[in-house]
Amino acid sequence: MYAYVDQMQFAGRDLVSALRYFLEGFRLPGEAQKIDRLMEKFASRYCENNPNNGIFASADTAYVLAYSIIMLTTDLHSPQVKSKMTKEQYIRLNRGISDSQDLPEAYLSKIYDEIADQEIKMKSANKPGKQVRKKKLTLLLDVDIITSTFVPTER
Repeated sequence: MYAYVDQMQFAGRDLVSALRYFLEGFRLPGEAQKIDRLMEKFASRYCENNPNNGIFASADTAYVLAYSIIMLTTDLHSPQVKSKMTKEQYIRLNRGISDSQDLPEAYLSKIYDEIADQEIKMKSANKPGKQVRKKKLTLLLDVDIITSTFVPTER
């Protein structure tokens, strides 16, 4: 799994674009621990490829933000979520994630708008005898798994 991620090139991509590229290549496993390891490796690789992006204090920041982007995708695009997260709530959720500092509000606002306009989709599974259908990330990820793994810091 790590070898697969190490071959990916994220240089010059913003985090959302890199995350889309990363997740379209495979299906995330159902276990929170495996998702956590994959996301940690993704964030590390993203930061290796973009060492001077000037936004993230560390790979940990990219990791937490990538998780929050997945949570946002699930929240905004899942029919099971009735009360959708607002932009202000999303920005508040991400306070202090960059070594106890806030990411620029304009940056988080842009991420929110991008995900609201176009959800992140994952590679679909081939089912013998049936037409291949695109599976949405929101259907493959259980909101409970994500929320049990990601715990935002309070300010």
